[in-house]
Amino acid sequence: MEKKTNWKVLLLNIDVVIASAAMVALVALTFAGVIARYVVGAPFGWTEEVQQALIVWVIFGAAGAAFRTANHAAIEIFYEMFPPIVQKILNIGILIVTLITLGYLGKTSISYIQVFAATGRTTAVLHLSYIMIYGIAPVSCIWQIFNFILVNFFHYTEKETIEAITDEEFEEAKEKS
Repeated sequence: MEKKTNWKVLLLNIDVVIASAAMVALVALTFAGVIARYVVGAPFGWTEEVQQALIVWVIFGAAGAAFRTANHAAIEIFYEMFPPIVQKILNIGILIVTLITLGYLGKTSISYIQVFAATGRTTAVLHLSYIMIYGIAPVSCIWQIFNFILVNFFHYTEKETIEAITDEEFEEAKEKS
């Protein structure tokens, strides 16, 4: 029997896949660099550039999932001291500030990418385009906005939040579809 893949689950977790792949590559490259430097005695000269790019991809790749799973850092001790009506007002303020901040970051990152495109700027050793390295930033901002709105929609409609799922849950979702 052929199993169908639930495209919604895959789409909502594409950020987790991107961040995970970048993290695996980062760890593997760092490990290989340590072996090359201290065991073989011939360090790679290019690893630092790739590691920096992978760190950017891990951070921006996982940011949307952090919104979706409510894993961003938060100081809730003061928030929980307020009555529910004040908490709702604070939530609206947080929503507005977050959307403005992410919109500004996305707009600014597009401006930087346009500068990189106009100047053709690349890294020193591997000549990687800075567009390739930082191109995930505006995409991530859009994805974070989507996830933040999605989480708030489910929160205010009192539905269950959509979260990144475990392998077992993913297999169950695939079997149901």
